[in-house]
Amino acid sequence: MKNFHTQQGHASKIPEDRRSILLTTVNRETGAPRTTWVEFFLDEDRRILVVALPDGSRNKPGWYDDLLAEPQVTLENDAFTIEAHAVRLGESERDAALDRAAELDPVLRRERSRAPEPPPVVALNPLHGRPVGATWSSSLKLIHDAFRRELAILRSELARPGARLGAQLRINCLALCGGLGHHHRSEDDQLLPVVARHHPELADAVRRLREEHAAMDALLQQLQQVVGAADVDRASVRTEVDRLTAAVEAHLDYEEAQLLPVLAALR
Repeated sequence: MKNFHTQQGHASKIPEDRRSILLTTVNRETGAPRTTWVEFFLDEDRRILVVALPDGSRNKPGWYDDLLAEPQVTLENDAFTIEAHAVRLGESERDAALDRAAELDPVLRRERSRAPEPPPVVALNPLHGRPVGATWSSSLKLIHDAFRRELAILRSELARPGARLGAQLRINCLALCGGLGHHHRSEDDQLLPVVARHHPELADAVRRLREEHAAMDALLQQLQQVVGAADVDRASVRTEVDRLTAAVEAHLDYEEAQLLPVLAALR
């Protein structure tokens, strides 16, 4: 667990090995912000899904009642603050989402079996977001650490017992591919040209970073092909994720060593 301070300044605890996000709703009784961390998973459209499991003596958590009254919410993780719109899933979509998530989450599987009826599932659809970091250097480091954490979680999921690659694991792998690919394209189009313009002495480093982006894009494409195969098993995907992890972590370390000192001076 680690401390995380929300935009309201309240400290919360976030598990290191779980996909979690801080959810801020408008308390339907007081009108004040209510912030709590919730575990989430993704669907095929990379929507953020959260399950409204019973909270102590309550049949539904307080945040669930809040967003039914006011669906505009704020999400926060280590790297971004995101404004989102909450939508409760219909029965068939809810059941499919719960089935996928239960493949990987024994806690959810157990809680679902105990509940008299399936818990609601809410989709949090991002509207717009902004980096948490105050500077380019701090934002880059936070984003990098978020990718390191996601890689660690994915490798942990792939190491769990089970031969087949379930639907939720496929989604998690593809979401990682999409996120990394988008990040590298953004750096190629936005960050690296700024560095090259202000720091011509880093031309060799910028060239190397672009080449590494291309190399990792090939690894991402290979992972997507493996994940998309009908008969693929976890071991095959784990091999590809291990290769990708080694390349990404080495790349992030090199990029931080080269760019963080100069980005700290850029506004």
